This record gives sequence, structure tokens and C-alpha cells, in this order.
Amino acid sequence: MGKDTFEYARIASPEETADYLTALAAGLARGVVNLESGTRTLSLSPADDLKLELRVKDKDEKGKVSIEIAWKHRPAAKASDLRVEARPRFA
Repeated sequence: MGKDTFEYARIASPEETADYLTALAAGLARGVVNLESGTRTLSLSPADDLKLELRVKDKDEKGKVSIEIAWKHRPAAKASDLRVEARPRFA
């Protein structure tokens, strides 16, 4: 699996920012997050176990909330990893 990045920054109102975060939350709940900007598209399938980090700073006249959500991709099980055994049933 290669490395793919997506960056986006803009000045937005609190309502617009809440809309972005709500859409991100809905995508996480569904298990698929799609990001689009212009012709750039990135689709993510987060794992079941997510690492969530929140960092908050409130200093003088500046505030900042940083949210990091991370996960590790687990390889899909292969048919060769599965072993099925049938034993005769005893009466």
C-alpha cells in the first residue's frame, strides 16, 4: 500500500467547521471517509480500532484544538489462512 496525502486549509465560520466535523464523524461511523477538493479525491476506510488524540491550547487571545485520528491497516484474511475440519458426529 502506497502513501497518499490530502491537505486542505481555509478560513471558515464556526457553522462551516461544524459541518466538516459532522461529515467526518458520519463517515467514521459508516466506516468510509471520502475527501474531495477540486479534482483531488481520497477515500479512507478506517480500521475498527482508532487512536484519538486531542490537544487544546488556550493562550492569551489565541485558541487551538488539534484532533488526530489514526489507525493501522490490518491485512485481510486469506483463504489459505482458513482451516475447516469436519469430524464425524458421534451418537
